[in-house]
Amino acid sequence: MHSKRMRRSLALCLVLLTGLAEGSTAIAQSLSTNPGRFGAMTCQQLWYVEQEVLAEGRVCLKTERARRAFSRAERCISDDEDILPTRARGYLETLREVARGKNCRGF
Repeated sequence: MHSKRMRRSLALCLVLLTGLAEGSTAIAQSLSTNPGRFGAMTCQQLWYVEQEVLAEGRVCLKTERARRAFSRAERCISDDEDILPTRARGYLETLREVARGKNCRGF
């Protein structure tokens, strides 16, 4: 009995780790826009990139517009951006600083 429970626990851990690894790959793809280009982007483009990173990181999107734009994203798992890898959080902070400097609404 104990052995069966242990196998189930190990299988669950494997599934979770596989999901996390796949999520990291998706986030890496959404970080493909070089932050050096943020200054040349429109507010709309900055918003889209921000929401893309959040959606691929499985952070729950806050607006209906964002949920519609990324309706095919995997189901969100948290409202908290702390679930994102450190690199993604830094990327978003840089993006948001640029957006605020351009006086983009919502940043």
